[in-house]
Amino acid sequence: MSHQNTVFHELIKPVVRQDFEQLAKVHHVGQKFRAASRWDQFIAILMSQFSCRQSLRDIQSNLECQQEKLSHLGAKSIPRSTLARINEQQPAALYQQLFYKLLKYYEHSKVAHKFRFKNPLYSLDASH
Repeated sequence: MSHQNTVFHELIKPVVRQDFEQLAKVHHVGQKFRAASRWDQFIAILMSQFSCRQSLRDIQSNLECQQEKLSHLGAKSIPRSTLARINEQQPAALYQQLFYKLLKYYEHSKVAHKFRFKNPLYSLDASH
């Protein structure tokens, strides 16, 4: 069976793994992780955001179902308690710095073609 990249893979392509790991080292607090890494947490958070998961149990069961696809992304399923502990104890500054790095990347990237829409384009805000 041939390998095909998923849409999720295309979405995280601008995130260079080495840069992410370097940021993770800078922003790490406490003991070394045994069951998971910050990359695993990052993939779990993104997958949960894109698939509208509501709870840690829901996130963890989704990750377990997607283990084969996770391995192609260099991640693995995280136990629920580990994900909760990482989310609670590790600072969010890693993701803030990653955001600004990606923002800089996209500001300097050139669009190959213009997008033209015949109909009005609406943007929906889901924040509360």
